[in-house]
Order: sequence, then C-alpha cells, then structure tokens
Amino acid sequence: MILETYKVVAEEKLVELAAKFNITPEEIKRLNPNTRFFKAFFGPEYVAALQHIQVPVREIVSNKDILTDKKVLDNLTFDQEARYRCEQTVITKINGITQNHANTKTEFLIGKQATQEGLFVKVQMIDNILQMQPAQLGETITLLNGVENVKSDATFMINPHTGKIIKVMNHNEIIEKWRKHKEYLNAKYDFIRLEQNRESYNQFMILAGNQIVQEDKLIIDLESKLFYQLFFDKYLVTNKDLFASYRRPFYSQLFTGTKLGLDFKQDILSEYEDGIVVRKVGTINPDSYDDEELEEMYNRKFKPLIKYQFSEFSFSYRERSVINTKDRWIESAEVTMIEQVKNNIQILVEYKLKKIDI
Repeated sequence: MILETYKVVAEEKLVELAAKFNITPEEIKRLNPNTRFFKAFFGPEYVAALQHIQVPVREIVSNKDILTDKKVLDNLTFDQEARYRCEQTVITKINGITQNHANTKTEFLIGKQATQEGLFVKVQMIDNILQMQPAQLGETITLLNGVENVKSDATFMINPHTGKIIKVMNHNEIIEKWRKHKEYLNAKYDFIRLEQNRESYNQFMILAGNQIVQEDKLIIDLESKLFYQLFFDKYLVTNKDLFASYRRPFYSQLFTGTKLGLDFKQDILSEYEDGIVVRKVGTINPDSYDDEELEEMYNRKFKPLIKYQFSEFSFSYRERSVINTKDRWIESAEVTMIEQVKNNIQILVEYKLKKIDI
C-alpha cells in the first residue's frame, strides 16, 4: 500500500474520511496511531482538525503513452549544453544563537533541445556534497543524498509559455531506480528494532516514495529546490513579459507542509546586447496562510524548546540574476531567503548559482 499525507483542515467525520480513500475507519486508526479523534455525545466519531494523517494514495489515471515518450527520448540529442555549480548554506537560529547549519555543493550538467513537439531539458546532477553540523547528523545526510541521487538524471518537457516543467519524460526509469534503491535501504536498515526509530524510518520511506512515484508530486518536489526555480523560468522560452509581477508558491521550512504565496516584483538593474541583470523581491501574501494555524504548529513544535510565545511570522526573498537572453541560459544568480518567527526562530538560506565551462 502506497501512502500519502493528507491534511485535516477542519474536523471530519471518521466514516466519511475513510470513504474518501476507500478504506475502513479501523484502517485509518491503524495507519495513524497518534492521531487525535473525538466523539460527539451520542454522535459520530471525528478526526480532530489541523493534523496530518497517512492515507492510501488515490489512483491517478494517466494518459501518458510510455512508448511515445521513449520514442521522443530516443530522438533527442541535446545539442545545447551547459554546466552549473551551486552552493547553498542553511542556518537555523533560536533566540539569535546558531543551532545548526548545512552547506550543500552541487554540480549539474544541462542539455537543451527544441523540437516540433516542444522544448526538452535534460538535468544530470554530477555531484552532490552535503555537510551538516552537528556532525551526528551524518547518517541522515547519507539517507537524504541517496534519495536525491534517484532523481538526479531526468528529462523534462517544458511549458512553452512559462518555461516550467510540465512532464517528466523518463519518469518510469526514475521509479525503477527508486524501487532498487528502496530494496537496498530496507536491507541496510533492517537492524532497526526500536519501535520509534522504525516508525520514523518507515514514515521517511513513505514520504520519499510518494514524491517519486507520482509524477505531479515529483515535479512539485523538484520545483521546491532553488536550482529548479532559478533555471526553469520564462527566459527559456520567450523574451516577452519577462519582468511582470507574479505570484509563486513556496513551502515553509519552519512549518512543514505549509504552502505560502509569495508576490514577486522584478526590476532590470542593467542590460547589455545579449543579456540582462535582474533583481527580484518576494514578499509573503498575508492571505496565503493562517496565523492561528501557524501559532498552533509553533506551540506544538517549537514552544517546548524555545519557551517564548508565538510572535510574528515573516518570509522574505531577494534574488539577483544574470540572464543570457540570446542563448537562453541563466549565467549566475544569488538568492537570500529569511523565514522566521520574530525574535524566536529563524532559517536563513543563501544560494549561489554559476554557469561554468563545460
């Protein structure tokens, strides 16, 4: 049984929730032993609000023709190539004091080809070096890197209007890589006996698997990473309306699963014959999140450690990028993101991308 995470926003009748996913109420309880339920006086049983529960993945009917995809892939030569190196630093502070930091260095080899069917882009992650402090997180690093490597070689069809990914052409190959890697991991971690550790491992594997086997979730997962956000953009397909304001979703790192709406404004800092230098500023849209919901998550996740009460949530984004509008490559980019509950906890992300020699 493949599971996915379902968010219970408001109280739901247990019977009706189970029916949504074609299982019994007893199975819901078995899959979610720590979930809060309550029963009205002489009434039905409910699942309490503001929880994330595990449920079976609902079948998604796909009209993807695997043979056609393979034929398209076989005819692609990717006549344009570029190589990128990226470095990301993530620092977590509590009460202004650094608690942990992670530094990731990655290298990508990119191929592009325009055809009658559209633009296709091949992404190969050549190197992925992750260092974290405290040092005892080493096993977690190994686990995360292994999953990222499964998704490290992918070919995409690109939206001709937005430059975003609309299809993973070799999705079945990625699923097969995940199947083999999952077998390897299950054998490697077969020694885990403590129930809490085994449950944490199982939950990780379920979430990782769901993000891979479902194409739409795989695309969302990839587009949550800064390299994909920066590279797959409108400049790939057009030189028109590159600087219009827009809104883009971001997923909170403090409050897992919370999708935020960021409103972006763009300015041209300078321009030359074959390119431009662009500044982007993103501010959070207050209508894209619920303060009370964030406060409840804060009280549950952070307050036992920080002690101070929830204050004010904020998120900011700053980007400076150099775009080659002639050959349609991003030449370099620098991004700074700050997500915080004011005076209590902060996550600072600094990201640098640079196009280098092949």
